Amino acid sequence: MDHPAATGDTSNVVRLVGWFVAAGAALSVIGTGGHLSPEHLQRGGQHALYATPGVEVAVVDDVRTPAEDLARIREVLHPAVSDLAATLGVSRQSVYNWLNGEQVAEENAARLQDLAQAADVLAHEGVAVNAALLKRKFANGRTLMQVAQAGDSARDAALMLVQTHRREVAQRERMNARFANRAKTPATADFDLPPSNDQV
Repeated sequence: MDHPAATGDTSNVVRLVGWFVAAGAALSVIGTGGHLSPEHLQRGGQHALYATPGVEVAVVDDVRTPAEDLARIREVLHPAVSDLAATLGVSRQSVYNWLNGEQVAEENAARLQDLAQAADVLAHEGVAVNAALLKRKFANGRTLMQVAQAGDSARDAALMLVQTHRREVAQRERMNARFANRAKTPATADFDLPPSNDQV
C-alpha cells in the first residue's frame, strides 16, 4: 500500500485560542470558523491540529507514514525499544521489524500516529522530554506512556502535560520575580567593624 509523501515537519503556525477539556474531549478552536472533532485527526489526508489555551497552534499539512511516526516518537520521546514495545502491546522484535521497513498493522499504525502527535505537541511547546518526564504521573496517576498503553489518547495527555508545564514555568517566574524585587538589607555604618571588646 502506497503512502502519501510526508516530511513530518510542522508548518503554517498560526495564533489561535483554544480550550482543552479533559482527555477524550473535543477541542474547540476559535478563529478558524470550525470545530475540531476526533474525526479530524484520523488518517486520510486530513489536518492534525494541536492547541492549548492561549498558545500557538501547529498545523501538520501531511499525514505521516507509520515509519515516519515511529521516527518522530524516537526523535522526541527517546523511549527504549522495550518500553515502546510494552506501550504498544507488541514484542521488541515487532518494533525492530518496523524500523527495518516491515508493514505495520492498522491498529498499531493508529497508536503510533497518536503517540507521534503527542510528541509533536511536546516538541512544539518546547517541553524538554527526558526520562524523568516520561516517568512523571499526571493523568489520573498515569504517565504519558501508560496512557498510550491503556489505549487512551496520548495526544490529549500531552496537552494536559503542556498545561501543567506552563503553570509550573509561570509559578517559577513569579517566584523569581518576587525574590528579585525583594529589597536587600542595607549595610550599616559599622557593618565591617569587628565586634567590640568591653573587657578591661
